[in-house]
Amino acid sequence: MPTHKFAPLLGKRIRVTQMTEAGAIGINNIVTDGFITATLSAEVEDGSEIVVRNAFGQLCINERMNPSFKRLNVEIEFCGVNPSLLAYVSNVIEYEDYAGDIAGFTIPEGEISGSFGFELWTGLSGSLNDSNANGYMLLPWVGKGNLGDITVDGENAVTFSVTGAATRGGHAWGQGPYDVLINGDSPGVADVLPTALDPYDHFLLVDTAVAAPAVDEQPAIVNT
Repeated sequence: MPTHKFAPLLGKRIRVTQMTEAGAIGINNIVTDGFITATLSAEVEDGSEIVVRNAFGQLCINERMNPSFKRLNVEIEFCGVNPSLLAYVSNVIEYEDYAGDIAGFTIPEGEISGSFGFELWTGLSGSLNDSNANGYMLLPWVGKGNLGDITVDGENAVTFSVTGAATRGGHAWGQGPYDVLINGDSPGVADVLPTALDPYDHFLLVDTAVAAPAVDEQPAIVNT
């Protein structure tokens, strides 16, 4: 079978899906293009070394164990305020106005709990004007982070960043609830992932001929 070669560039859109504490897909999602950067940093445990010297000081055992991948640390910088979206990915709490609308957020003291699924679509080199040619990244289970520094001055826009979020193992994303790839048995028909992710897969990257979902800044029911 052929191997795809592609070059992702420029972020297009992200979709954040609520997840349960057991790693199952939750109820709601939000789709936005209102982000500036999403940064993924691998955290790896170095393999331990076993070194033994003989009486003359020469090495008689010199072994290094294999390193182990632990998680991806996730930072997201947004260029606007969507209190519901921030509540999905961080420790903020939605704040309602007199009309019952979600008008802002608070940041409470205490432990940060909760999790989300994170998908990101990029353009592809040579196909930037083709909405159906995309890179697709999936982090199936991410523990919430905290709202980072907020700087207000006379020269720059106020941005909001989420730091401290990290992927988890043991999720139940499986093939996922969304149609993200073309079904090989039905040309032109979008479908879920062809193979279920292992519960301890932290990251997926593929190219896809399926367009990114439309922006919907309001919480929407997960498509099941």
